Parts: sequence; C-alpha cells; structure tokens
Amino acid sequence: MSSAGVVLVARIALLAVLILVTAVVRTLVGPSRTRGFYMALGTVGGVATGIAAAWLTSRWIATDLSAILGCVGVFAGWAVAWRFARRIPRETI
Repeated sequence: MSSAGVVLVARIALLAVLILVTAVVRTLVGPSRTRGFYMALGTVGGVATGIAAAWLTSRWIATDLSAILGCVGVFAGWAVAWRFARRIPRETI
C-alpha cells in the first residue's frame, strides 16, 4: 500500500472515531437547544482555529496537518463551550 493509501485509511478511521465521539458528546449535552447551540459554536470555532493553526504550521513542518489539528481544535472548542453550556439547565428545551 502506498503512503497515500495509508493516509486515506487513517483519515477514514479518524472520521469514524469522530462520529462516535460526537454522538457521545451530544448525549452528554442533553436535549437542550441552548446547550446544543453553545456546543455547535464551540465546534465551529474549534475547527476554524485548528485549520488556521494547521495553515501556519504545515508550511514549517512541510506536512499537511489540517485533519489532526482540526480534530484537536474541535476538542478544544468543546472544552471552552462546555464551560458556558454547563450553566444552562439540562432539561431546558
């Protein structure tokens, strides 16, 4: 298998793991629309920050880091958003 094939398989595996992690996080957030909104903002902000960081570091390292840093950014965005979302009651719709 070529290195391009290995990268493709690794990205597909990473996507499958992210789908499972997102489902678990959504279950923990609960049915509240406001909480979900905060977590969605954290997701978008985290992806944007991760991709911006990948753009800056990929030139320096000479490797595409957008997938890895995008995922790290999502987790960081969720961590920041959770600090705000946890103050909203879980049952609020």
